[in-house]
Amino acid sequence: MTRRSTLFHVDGERGLRGGERQLLHLAAALRARGRRNVVYARAGGELAAEARRQGFEVRTLPFLGELDLWSAWRLARDARREGAVIHCHTGHAAGLAALASLGGAPVVCHRRVDFAVSRASASWKYGRAGKVIAVSEAIAGLLRGAGLPAEKIAVIPDAIPADAEEAAWIQADERTYVPPDPAEKSEYRRILSQEFQIDPAMVWIGNLAALVPHKDHDTLIAAAVIVLLKRPDARVLIAGRGPEEARLLASIKRMGLLGKVLLVGHREDPLPLLKSLDVYVQSSWGEGMGSVLIEAAACGVPVAATRAGGIPEVVEDGATGLLVSPRDPEALAAAILRLVSDRALAARLAAEARRRLPRFGLKRLAADTEKIYDSLA
Repeated sequence: MTRRSTLFHVDGERGLRGGERQLLHLAAALRARGRRNVVYARAGGELAAEARRQGFEVRTLPFLGELDLWSAWRLARDARREGAVIHCHTGHAAGLAALASLGGAPVVCHRRVDFAVSRASASWKYGRAGKVIAVSEAIAGLLRGAGLPAEKIAVIPDAIPADAEEAAWIQADERTYVPPDPAEKSEYRRILSQEFQIDPAMVWIGNLAALVPHKDHDTLIAAAVIVLLKRPDARVLIAGRGPEEARLLASIKRMGLLGKVLLVGHREDPLPLLKSLDVYVQSSWGEGMGSVLIEAAACGVPVAATRAGGIPEVVEDGATGLLVSPRDPEALAAAILRLVSDRALAARLAAEARRRLPRFGLKRLAADTEKIYDSLA
């Protein structure tokens, strides 16, 4: 096996969502293990800014589409000169990497969403890669179903820091991914309650996800109606931004939920909100894995979620959280209410979820990914 010391991480998204944070987590873990990481991002984008802040070398590309010959040529040229592996972290980047591979550059692709994969994409975009990393078995199954050979696929879940050493790798305080003590939680709530204009003593139910269709906030809002009928002391906080925002706000107004279901916007640092919650809810009908679920576990927050995509590979129903069928607001409401009313159950599930966290740690992520890099021809 050849040690691949230089990695090119490619992601042309404009924002900084879960996939981009996972890219930076991986790069930080690889840096700690002596590998050089270069981030290829969109000029002026949030990923480029955050990667620079964390001390990574950043190069920009125009990302003009999957057939952007200029960007692909730049990637291939740089990879040949520097003996690098091109690691694309989005589906669009996979198209560029496929073109770059024609110049002989070794390529790894990451697949984090559980949307259907066409046979054309499996053959061209992912078929050109030396290996495709799926963050869940659910995604791996979709890739195999689209005709990608099983030997090209590796399942490596997303990760967060599992201990103080790993937290230092991403320049986070050692208490970033630990449950707050009562005083800390009270202080977080005091500050946020002033921003949101809600009572800190209420039951806080939250969701942190982009406001996009597959996150299915409609089901969460419908479930909130049922929850609020039985627990009028509850408030539902939805953090995120996206194209669904205006429509979701209109639904909240139409259903008379203003002040009870709140769209609280994008959070630059979402962990204070996450640590303030009594229950975390993931209502998606499509979810590759849901890295926020391991963040909730790290912060000691009990989870109610759907069985969409790779979620059951992260949350074990009845052991580390409660799972229900997607698009079922009544079942989701029942799970939320159960966690709200049975605090002993909620505490037990949260404690077990946290106990299992090392399997989602950065050491595991880096070691598994390094094996793939070094196995490439």
